[in-house]
Amino acid sequence: MLHRFSISRMDLLVGVVNAVIVLSWTSAQWVMRIQDTQGLNESLSWAMLFVSVAVLFYRSRFPLTVTLATMVCTIVYYPASSTDGPMLLAFVIALYTLAALGHLVAAGVIAAVVFLTVVISEVLSDFAHMTESETIMLGGWIIAVPAIGAVVAHYRRYRAETAVALAETQLRSVAEERLRIARELHDAVGHHLSLINVQTAAALRKLRKDPLYRTEETLQVIADTSQLSLRELRAMVGVLREPGEDSPTGPGPSLEQLPSLVAAARASGLEVELRVDGSAALPVAVDAAAYRVVQESLTNVLRHAKAKRVQVKVVTGTSTLAVAVIDDGLGDPKGAKAGNGLTGMRERAESLGGTFTAGPRDDGGFSVEATWPLEVDR
Repeated sequence: MLHRFSISRMDLLVGVVNAVIVLSWTSAQWVMRIQDTQGLNESLSWAMLFVSVAVLFYRSRFPLTVTLATMVCTIVYYPASSTDGPMLLAFVIALYTLAALGHLVAAGVIAAVVFLTVVISEVLSDFAHMTESETIMLGGWIIAVPAIGAVVAHYRRYRAETAVALAETQLRSVAEERLRIARELHDAVGHHLSLINVQTAAALRKLRKDPLYRTEETLQVIADTSQLSLRELRAMVGVLREPGEDSPTGPGPSLEQLPSLVAAARASGLEVELRVDGSAALPVAVDAAAYRVVQESLTNVLRHAKAKRVQVKVVTGTSTLAVAVIDDGLGDPKGAKAGNGLTGMRERAESLGGTFTAGPRDDGGFSVEATWPLEVDR
């Protein structure tokens, strides 16, 4: 139970400083017989002084209670004591703390009550204890203290909200980065593994039919594809290990690599027609996204469509890049709607302000079309 009443370091420091100032100042006045007016009850005044000094040590844990206690002690002390010391300091600190911790309504009400008490009592006593200017100055300080505390409270709230917003932004960035890495792995490594799977399955079928079938050409295609897959995987791992601008990331995916991509698809037995119209300096993000869309589309054709022919079109206009992959396969590739392929392609297009459509064609087959604006961050 004792830990509930522990004193923080800041409260301890403030309490000690207040105690030293109030007790030493008041004791010095008492010893030197410096008196303001005859007090009503000296014993009561000293009791109120010690109580206000003691309770201030718990100002942060019980801000409202400490403020009310110091207010009562202050109101009782000055009429009861003949020594006009800085006993008011404990109440000022407690009132500021109450406002700074966000209890603005309570701090305002207490400040108003004390202000009215001081002003009315002095007016009724014809300013026997303070002059008019001193009364106005004291009242101004009583109002200013919770106002300063309110500013501090608003600043603390702003910092807390900023910290929360920053944490949410960081979490969102991490999620987006994980999604980007998942897309890259799916599109790059997944494509090469699909080619290897198709080549291996085709070679096994031919070996079952003809045990003397020579597999050197197929194995060479598999070796080249796996080497390319390992190269892309190493590049991605390198980026993850050294996430700086000067990290050796190697050449990124680009439409300039389409000929080698088409050649790998042709080696799998697919008849691929590549048509490129127009040219322009493409933003890096658009260039990479367009390549990945074509790559994933060819992967889906090889894995699901059972197509014989596929046409790849790349058209670069004055303000738009468009790609299309059209095959003569089943028209509704198995898993195309439920898998990650089409979802990833749509995200690659729409995240850069582009469009994406995919679906069966009326005359058979399946088509994938995507467009991007050329005016994006490079």
